[in-house]
Amino acid sequence: MRYPALTRLLQQDGILPNWTGQLCPHCGSGKLAKVKYFAGRKAWAHRCRAKACHQYVQPHDFHPVFIKGAGNSKTSLQLQASVLLCATAGVPQHCVSKIMDVDDKVVSRLYNNLDAARSRFVVAHEKHIRYGDSKQWVDVEADEVDLGKGIIENEDKPKLNTKWEQWLGLVQRGSPKSLRLIRLDPPPTKARSPGPGPIRKRDWKPIGKQFLEGRRIVLHTDGARAYKLKLNLVEHCNVVHKKKKVKVGKKVVWKKPHFTKVYRLSLPGGKTLRVKSGTQVIDRCWQHLRTHLKYTKRSPGNEVMTRKIRSAQWLYWQKGRSLWTATGELMRFLCHSLKKMVFLVFWFCLVKDGFA
Repeated sequence: MRYPALTRLLQQDGILPNWTGQLCPHCGSGKLAKVKYFAGRKAWAHRCRAKACHQYVQPHDFHPVFIKGAGNSKTSLQLQASVLLCATAGVPQHCVSKIMDVDDKVVSRLYNNLDAARSRFVVAHEKHIRYGDSKQWVDVEADEVDLGKGIIENEDKPKLNTKWEQWLGLVQRGSPKSLRLIRLDPPPTKARSPGPGPIRKRDWKPIGKQFLEGRRIVLHTDGARAYKLKLNLVEHCNVVHKKKKVKVGKKVVWKKPHFTKVYRLSLPGGKTLRVKSGTQVIDRCWQHLRTHLKYTKRSPGNEVMTRKIRSAQWLYWQKGRSLWTATGELMRFLCHSLKKMVFLVFWFCLVKDGFA
C-alpha cells in the first residue's frame, strides 16, 4: 500500500511534522522509525525503536489542531484537513458542518484549536516587535478600543459596578506585522456610562517609555491627554475625533472634528518634517478585530475572547500573504516547540532520577 499522497502534501506545506528520526514523545529516549502501514491498526504510523516503548505515533498525533478519536468519534485526516482549510479561508464555523456534513463538535474543536495555536504563536513573537530605532523617522499610530463590559461587585463604591474590556494598539504605518495589542485595566464606571474613558497617564507612561522612547518616532493619536507625555525622540501629532464646544467671543459654538491634519515638525538637528496625522490604520485594525469577535461572548477577562483577539492579531500580521503558507509556518513553529518540550521533559526525568 502506498503512503497517502495527502499526508505527504501536508508535510511539504508544513501542516504536518515528519516524525522520522525524532525522539519518541511517549518515552523521550527512543527514536521513531520511518512511517509504515500496520494492518492490525489499519493506519500509517511511526514506531518507537526503544525496546521498552515500541509505541505507535501517527503523522497527526500530538498536533496543535488535528484531533484523534476512536469508533464513531473518529474523523479522517482528509476531512480534518478540509475543515482546517475552511477555517484558514475564514468560512463561518456554523456553515462548515452543513457544507461538509461533519459533526459540529468536531468543527468547533478544530476551530478552537486553530485559535489557540495562533494565540500561542502571537504571544511568543510579539515580544520581538521593534518600532523605529533607525536613522529615519517612522510613523506609529496608537489608540485604545473597548470590546465589552460586565457587572461586578464593588463594596467600596456600589455605583461603580461596571467593568470594561479595553485594549491598546500600536502599529507602524506600512508594516502590518508591527501590530501590538496590550490589555489595559481601566477603572470601573457607572452602569450607564458610555465607556471607560480614554487611556490614563499611569497606563501610557510605562508603555511609551518601553516601546517608543528614543527610537525616532512620529506618534499619531487622538486627543487623549495621556498621549501628550514628553518622550525623548518622539514627536506627537494628534487629531480630533469628535465635535467639541468652543467659545468664540461670547458665543458657544460646535467645532467640527478633524480626522486628518497636516503637521510641520521641527526635528532635533534643525531639520523639518511634514506629516499627515491621523489614525486610519489603527482604526481599520479595530474594524478587523470586531469582525473576528462577532459571535464571541465579550465579558471582561474572558479567556475565549482573549484567544480570539490574538487570533485576529495573527491574521492581521499575515496581510497580503497566503494564509495556508502562513499556517504551515505556524505549525512548524509549534511542532518544533513540542519537540523541544519532549527533550526537556526527558532531561528533567533523568536529573530527577539522578542519572545526569
